[in-house]
Amino acid sequence: MISFVSKWWPTMVVAAVILYGTLSSDPAGVEHLPMFPGADKLIHAVMFGGLAGALAFDWQRAHRGEIVSKKLMAAFCAACIVAGGLDEIAQGAMENGRAADVFDFVADIVGVAVAFFAAPPAVRRVIGGGRRG
Repeated sequence: MISFVSKWWPTMVVAAVILYGTLSSDPAGVEHLPMFPGADKLIHAVMFGGLAGALAFDWQRAHRGEIVSKKLMAAFCAACIVAGGLDEIAQGAMENGRAADVFDFVADIVGVAVAFFAAPPAVRRVIGGGRRG
């Protein structure tokens, strides 16, 4: 268990922040922050793209001699899209002043799609090498 936590803690932190930010009624007092139109959608894209990136980062740290393949990144992205959908369902089911929004889910998907292309090379640059193929 300790090995799992030590390998995947960045992903767990990102997931915890997403759950807090999307399921609490007023996360960190954001209702009082000045926002621009569409900020909520941008935040959703960054959160779920960040989750996909964190998965790629943690996998790469655990497998230093390899790179994140397109197939593996697609699996990470699919899991993040499912998580985004479940998150919206949970928001709709909870009675905390939050509501499900299909456009939030679309923003989640857009963020994950960006991460599909951006995360693997960014992770390789941060962590280093790995063989291609």
